[in-house]
Parts: sequence; structure tokens; C-alpha cells
Amino acid sequence: MYGLITGIIMVICNVILYITGAIFKPEMKFISSIVDLPFLVGIIMNAIAFSKSRDGFVTFGNVFGSCFKATLIIMAVNLVWCIISLFAFPEMKDKVLEMQRQQMMEKSMSDDQIDMAINMTRKFWSAFAIGGTILGTIILGAVFSLIGGAVAKKKGEPITGTNF
Repeated sequence: MYGLITGIIMVICNVILYITGAIFKPEMKFISSIVDLPFLVGIIMNAIAFSKSRDGFVTFGNVFGSCFKATLIIMAVNLVWCIISLFAFPEMKDKVLEMQRQQMMEKSMSDDQIDMAINMTRKFWSAFAIGGTILGTIILGAVFSLIGGAVAKKKGEPITGTNF
């Protein structure tokens, strides 16, 4: 449940950043990391809820696993949003490519290098967007799951069956 809610909140944050244009302004680059805050909070809340549901009889691995499952749900929600946004906002590609062109010009890259990089990005835009969504969410989710596993209260090993 926390994964689904967190994923939806992240999509809403992304929509707001896109509509306001903040995502395209280099001076506002830090603001795009705001989307990661609900991700971290959602994973920590998942960890705490998981531990409470088992009265604290969990291990770090149990909590990490629960948090990583939530990460996979978050990734699925963000992946659906990514695919929808590729079709719903086709102008996004042109805006991002123009922003990249400006950044490359500031780095004094040659026109040939810039054109080659822009054409490569244009050609593989969908693959880069989908791959970046999957990889970025998995990596960040693993880190946040580690944090969640460390934060959740643990009384000891889960009680399973009979111990001899």
C-alpha cells in the first residue's frame, strides 16, 4: 500500500514540476530532487509499518525485503507514468534536448559533438526514459530500503513454528 501511495505522490510531484516548467530550468535542478523526498519517506513509513505489524519481531533482511517490494511497486507506477508521458507530452523531448544542447555549448563542445549527442538522444529517447526510470528507481530504492531496514525497530528474530 505504501508503495502505491508513494508512487502516486511521486507522479503528482513530477506533473507539477513539468507543468510549472521547473524541470527545464538549470537553476532549478535541485528542485527535481524533491521527488525523491516522498520516495524516502514512503519507504521509511513502509519499514515502520512492516515492523509494527509483526510486533517488532523482524530482521534487517525482512524489513529490507518489504521495503524493496514497495520500491518495485513505486517503480511500476513511475514506469506507467513514464510511458504515458512519452505520448501525452511529446514536446518534453524537444525541451530536454534544447536544454542539453545549451549545457553542451557551455562546456565548449564542438557543433559536431553536440549534434551527434543530440541525434543519439533523440533516436533512443524512449529507451533512455524507460531505462532511466527503471534503473534510477531500483538504485535509489535499494539505498532507501537499506535506510528503512536500519530505521525500523527490531526486537529480534521472527517467531516461526516450534523451536527445539
